[in-house]
Amino acid sequence: MRMYTDPRGEAYEQVIDLAISNSERFVLGEKIPADMAMRDRYTSVLETLEPYLLKTIIIPDNNLDECMRIRKTYNSHAFYSAGTYYLYRCCEESGKLLKQMANRLSDWMYPNLPEDLCFLRKGGGDYLYSVVHEHMYGMDVTEEEAGELMEQVTGLFLELKAHRDLDHLLDDAIKHKTDWLYISGHRLTELPERIRELTELRELEIFEQDLYRLPEGLFELSKLECLKILSADLGGIPAAIGKLKNLKELSIRCASSDRPAPGYQAKPREEIGLNRIPPEIGELEHLEQLTIQYTSIRELPPELEQLKNLQFLDIGMCLIERKPEFLGGMKQLKYVNVSRKSLLEMALDNPPEA
Repeated sequence: MRMYTDPRGEAYEQVIDLAISNSERFVLGEKIPADMAMRDRYTSVLETLEPYLLKTIIIPDNNLDECMRIRKTYNSHAFYSAGTYYLYRCCEESGKLLKQMANRLSDWMYPNLPEDLCFLRKGGGDYLYSVVHEHMYGMDVTEEEAGELMEQVTGLFLELKAHRDLDHLLDDAIKHKTDWLYISGHRLTELPERIRELTELRELEIFEQDLYRLPEGLFELSKLECLKILSADLGGIPAAIGKLKNLKELSIRCASSDRPAPGYQAKPREEIGLNRIPPEIGELEHLEQLTIQYTSIRELPPELEQLKNLQFLDIGMCLIERKPEFLGGMKQLKYVNVSRKSLLEMALDNPPEA
């Protein structure tokens, strides 16, 4: 059962207790290549855990066969690359140290800590796994057990089949104060206003083909840092976008289908409802990435110049005739695309020389 996000605070401590009591060993890794000069930052962690060390496994670089052998032997997500892996004994004392050293599973990441805390059952197999760089966390429990654990541990938010019902998904997301959520497959034309109750949300991704309207409640999520929307035809970006003061990434892609039928075709760009970027976009002072693709947008607001932290700007497959001059003054930009064509079309127009 995958987690939507990793537990933090008291929920992290309760999950560690569960994992210690249901597992025989836990694993931490140092991946290759690594800047060993940075290792000093967590050497004390390895030294503190040393009394519980059972085994050290070294998987050499460029040895995929050995990596696969070890992974199969332990039947664990922990072993996915070259590196040095430390296997520790699960007991109350080692669990107490894990709770002292971190506040959530995603803290177990180089260079501050050794990586990817995983717990192995007796005989192999993960009870709890984490692959922090990929934001992957999960537990080997049944759907029924997952439901019971979520009742016991506020902050443990596992993906359930029952979450195919949007109300059930939102109920649990609100209860567990999730900071990440993915919404798809609910055939929504608009988001429910109760989205505003997800007060801890930092990242929201929506893939709903029929989504056309964005509610005011969405723009009350003051902690939101990343908002991604995929839809066939979005009606527009409300001026309230300027209220998301902590937003670092905004990505909107029209002509997207989560259930394309045979012969499916996107609307012509001229018919897409999203035809302008509101000037309030300039109020997003922390924005670093802005992507808006396949729209009827014909011009960019000069307020974009106010985005001093913007590094990535992709307004592709739009109806802009000419790159605005003011973009030339935005020296911090590392990537700019305001082409009417897709990247594939541009590649076909400019094939590499033989």
